[in-house]
Amino acid sequence: MNPILKGSLGIAKTKTFRAFFVFFFLYKLVFNQFTADWLIPKVLSSATQIRMEGRFTCFSLFYGIEIQDLKLYPGGPFRESPFVQAKEIRLRYNLPFLLLGKLRISDIAFLDTEIRVEERGGQWNLSHLLKPKPVPSPEEEIPAYEEKKEPLTEIATYLPFQVSAYLQLKGVSLHYLRETGDLKSASIQNLDFQTELVTNRFTSIPLNLDALDQLDEILIHMNPDRPLLVELNSNQLKWKESLPLSLKMEWDRTTSPESFLFLTDIGKDELNLEVRGKPIQTGVRLISDIHFDSKEDALKIHKFDFRVIGQTWVQLKGIVKNLSKETPDVDVDIVSSQIKFNALQQTLVQLKGILPEMNVSGQMSFEGTGIHGNWNQTKANLKLKAEHVYFKLANAKAHTLDNTHLDVSAIVNFSSTENPTAEFPLPYLSAIHVAPSLVIYNQSPIALSGEYQRSSGLNFLISIEKLQLGEYVSGIAGKLKTYLQLSGPSFASVFLRSDLTIDGFRYQIDRSRSPASNLSLDVDTSFVFDKPFGLKEIQVSNLNLEQRTLTGNKAVELGFRGNIQPGETLITQVAPLDLKLTTPNLLLVLPLVLKEKISPLENLIGLQPKIKLNARYVQSPTTKQISGNLNADLPGLEMRDLKINTDLTIAGSDANEIQIKQLKLNAFNGILKSSLTGKLNKLNRSKPPLGPYFGNLDLNLSILSPQKQYIAKGISVHGDLGLSLRINDYDINGELFTKLPSLSYNNQKCPGETCMAYVIEDMNAKIPIQHNLAYQPEESLIIGDKSIFIKSYGRFNSPNFTIGKVIGTHPNIPNLPFEYVKKQKDTPGFTAFIEYKENFANIESLKSYSMDGIILGKNLVFNLGNLDPKTMEFRGNLLIRDIDLKQLMAPKVRDKIDDGKLKADLNIKVRDLSEPIANLDLFFSIFQIGRDFGKSALNVISAQNFLIDRITDSYPINKIDVSLSRGLVYADVYFDRSLLSLIMNLEDGKISQQRMPLANFLKRAQNEIQTYQE
Repeated sequence: MNPILKGSLGIAKTKTFRAFFVFFFLYKLVFNQFTADWLIPKVLSSATQIRMEGRFTCFSLFYGIEIQDLKLYPGGPFRESPFVQAKEIRLRYNLPFLLLGKLRISDIAFLDTEIRVEERGGQWNLSHLLKPKPVPSPEEEIPAYEEKKEPLTEIATYLPFQVSAYLQLKGVSLHYLRETGDLKSASIQNLDFQTELVTNRFTSIPLNLDALDQLDEILIHMNPDRPLLVELNSNQLKWKESLPLSLKMEWDRTTSPESFLFLTDIGKDELNLEVRGKPIQTGVRLISDIHFDSKEDALKIHKFDFRVIGQTWVQLKGIVKNLSKETPDVDVDIVSSQIKFNALQQTLVQLKGILPEMNVSGQMSFEGTGIHGNWNQTKANLKLKAEHVYFKLANAKAHTLDNTHLDVSAIVNFSSTENPTAEFPLPYLSAIHVAPSLVIYNQSPIALSGEYQRSSGLNFLISIEKLQLGEYVSGIAGKLKTYLQLSGPSFASVFLRSDLTIDGFRYQIDRSRSPASNLSLDVDTSFVFDKPFGLKEIQVSNLNLEQRTLTGNKAVELGFRGNIQPGETLITQVAPLDLKLTTPNLLLVLPLVLKEKISPLENLIGLQPKIKLNARYVQSPTTKQISGNLNADLPGLEMRDLKINTDLTIAGSDANEIQIKQLKLNAFNGILKSSLTGKLNKLNRSKPPLGPYFGNLDLNLSILSPQKQYIAKGISVHGDLGLSLRINDYDINGELFTKLPSLSYNNQKCPGETCMAYVIEDMNAKIPIQHNLAYQPEESLIIGDKSIFIKSYGRFNSPNFTIGKVIGTHPNIPNLPFEYVKKQKDTPGFTAFIEYKENFANIESLKSYSMDGIILGKNLVFNLGNLDPKTMEFRGNLLIRDIDLKQLMAPKVRDKIDDGKLKADLNIKVRDLSEPIANLDLFFSIFQIGRDFGKSALNVISAQNFLIDRITDSYPINKIDVSLSRGLVYADVYFDRSLLSLIMNLEDGKISQQRMPLANFLKRAQNEIQTYQE
């Protein structure tokens, strides 16, 4: 027997051979194409709803699978329409290579494959691929909570592996069909895609971009030979296009030097769409050709062309040299750029009614923009040119760029490892250079220039002219011109100087708009940084603002110096702020709403008021501290030295507590002084008296002059006058006191016909005050009418308010002194007891000696209520006894009057002091008057005629009653009987006048008084 045959038979008889033979027989029995044709469809249909048709040409555990004429059908109503069908699908691999540490996927191919996603009647075919999951019962145990683990950063393989894979898609089609919804159908056909990946050996797979370092070879091809067929059908858009989508990228890192290729041809110069039934022509295309030259070690950009509607918007060319070195050299430029918006406008016109109305025109270019240098020193420059560029969206404001050129370059060191600091927040930035550039935006020239050098610092200049503010800022109008200079040794300290003028400046408050004026502003500001772009302090070394009328007259002058320190604790300091106003000119530039408020104050603040303020504001997370002093010059009040000092603390995020450490006022050379100290607190109690606060305050106000001293507005004072109040929650307690040897006033027109001068001597008072801020108006405490009898109840209080005498100019006769209050030997001419308690001022025991008679006051009550004039009331009774009316006449007339003595009673009642005349009720009863003045009184009440003269001659006047109600005068004149009354008879013995307007009554009285002066 042949020895070889004999040896083979010996091996066949061994157990190893027989075991291997059995394994091989079983493997072939299972892994063959006939078994796969029967087994795989059965397994798939039992596990899912998918029905499979196809023919296996290869079915191997170690080398892969091949299927031809594959069709996959979903279940449900889609069982007759395959969602996947393919002419051939291959998955080829080599598992034995795993023994060599290699994972090789030699072929993943989908040839002439169609994928179909479809919806019918609200159901999708993809929802019928898997069998429905059973609903879990409530009794099923809830899985235990698992603690979250740290996310993986890599997958360890432990053994070194190398992977190679090849994927091929050829003639792949994707179809989307839907019965409902806006998008009816969409499809992509002729999708070709090839990729090949080869890695180096690795023991872990990073789950980030570091995984790219494990790739040695990359090949990606997409539709290199034929275009992509795209079809889209919706209610809004219809598109059917043969679209080039060619892309080639090849990168091989196994060669030395590496090889790289990148080619694209994506898009078309002419794309045709139908949007809402309108044909639209547009176009977008990207063509590129990038190669790596291994001999020159350079990446060459032969072509990079981005086109829109057939026009080259950006075309790049350049080279990257020394690519294999650590610092490659870059030299890339935009060699051509013509962005013509007129062509784009044609497409936008076709889209009118579809997109918001949009208008564009003009042209723009980035030609000359580029990057040059190496990694250690890269120069990047931007060049922009624009001509007659116009853009407007719907009804929004139009934007234009006319004859604009911008040239900016920068030097960057990308290899810098410095950490950012305040001086160099961008450590990789070495320099910036802005060549003299001009941007004409909306007809406003904007000039730019300057540079930054790491060694010398920064210096940039910006000027803007003819900028219409009304087009950009709501409520403000005017033509802006400004000059800005930004400089400094580094970014840690930046100085900004700005000069700004606004011609025709106008602003609006609500519906009120100011007249035009001219505004100028000069500011010098320093910005200090203590970390990268971390602002530490803003220092304003100079700020000057002027507002002038159109004729050039100054209205407002403002000067300011100070600083701001932002941060967790904000500190703001003003040192100082100077404000000077020229009131008449200011009123010419104010809007009506402000003019109406300031005009009434013009006489008070004067012609040129001045204010100087020094203040400090500190805000921490829990408190706010405000301190400062204000000096003011108010010529209208002749107050040249007003000083206000304040120091207060606000605690809590909602200002729950305000502590007033100091609030002082000083004026008129120290004669007028005021101080306020204490706390304001928000408490959980209803109806706080002081806004939202309850107070614990001390208020003091005093006027003190050891000798007679002129104050202001014709007022001179000698003595002491003060008010001291203690405010505790709802209660106010205090005292009003005076000790004034002299208080005088003149209208600063003396001597002269219009002179008015008065002197009050020896005015002393000590009036207690008790006021309740919780008072609510109730039913009026003023009762009674003109029938009330004036009675004395025998209660007399010692006077706490006295006046020695009052002398002044005569009320009717110029340059004639008149004694309004006459001193009685050693007693004052005016005495009264005044007590303010429970929001009522009670005035008792009033006595005033005047015109050789006396006036007594009884039951005088002034109800201040809650300090609202609508709730204030006054009631009083005056007894006039034996005053001589002749003293009101000129000396030459007095001797002609027989009897000037007058006795009368006067009752007054008024409610609602917001309109005192309309709400005044007055009853004046004269029961003794001389014949001459009685006749004058009758002339006031009734028109003078022959009959009235006869009556006054025939009947002596017994009494005159005059009442005033709701602005109307009612009068009755009663007469005594005489012998002539037998001839002339009066009805009821009186003459009456009803409902005479108060203005007519006063006019008649003035005319009658005038007759005594003639």
